[in-house]
Amino acid sequence: MKGKLSQQVLDELDKVGELSQYLWQREWAERNGGNISIDLTDIFGELDCECEYKPLPLQLPKSCAGRIYFVKGTGQRIRELRDPAYAGCILRVNDQANAFQVVWGGKASNDFAPTSEFISHIKILESKRMAGSDHKAVIHTHPLELIAMSHHKDVVASSDLYTYTCWKMLPEVRAFVPRGIGVIPYALPSSEELADGTTAALLKHDVAIWEKHGATASGADVLQAFDFIDVANKGAKLYLMCKASGFEPEGVSQKNMDILKDVFNL
Repeated sequence: MKGKLSQQVLDELDKVGELSQYLWQREWAERNGGNISIDLTDIFGELDCECEYKPLPLQLPKSCAGRIYFVKGTGQRIRELRDPAYAGCILRVNDQANAFQVVWGGKASNDFAPTSEFISHIKILESKRMAGSDHKAVIHTHPLELIAMSHHKDVVASSDLYTYTCWKMLPEVRAFVPRGIGVIPYALPSSEELADGTTAALLKHDVAIWEKHGATASGADVLQAFDFIDVANKGAKLYLMCKASGFEPEGVSQKNMDILKDVFNL
């Protein structure tokens, strides 16, 4: 690629480096677990690149043809995104939405390719864009307490109950995860079933929990997406701490949560 990245793009990449260390320090990103994608199209500027296009294993939504994304590489570790150019890349989708070219980064290998979850992330980002949302970033990670709570067969039985279990533990969870958590029943990682379920869930909820696997969220940037998962996980952690101490937590009453909803226009 000729020329330099714009300051706006560099700012988003700085956030990726910051986020990667949060996820690693929290033990939410073992080995190559977790992924990050950002739609940079609107801030990237002109593109002058003669790099070859490489085919994608599945067809992307036609609406993303020609768009430009940052994405973590397949097999790369989240902690290595402290250098986004090493473990990640910026790529352009071709006009048929079935191939990509790496236009920046991808230094980790000569055959650098996006994460296997790239297609699911694009589906989420495109659904948000079509809905008029300002969300440009998606993260998938493995928050310990949210995953642990998804092993509770009663709590995970419905999105409403799972959400309420987190909400009731702390007013801030109700306030900062106002649309709640959508439960995705266990599905094969990187499957189309999982991608479609997550896309639908995130149109209604702030966080999607993949049963016995992890969590996904979108945001205006990667730090907002992280905040949704981080705050939701605090609710799950408090619930599990109470259970581990031998008692069922009373939680904030539904009446008080309704008052909170009205006062803060949630």
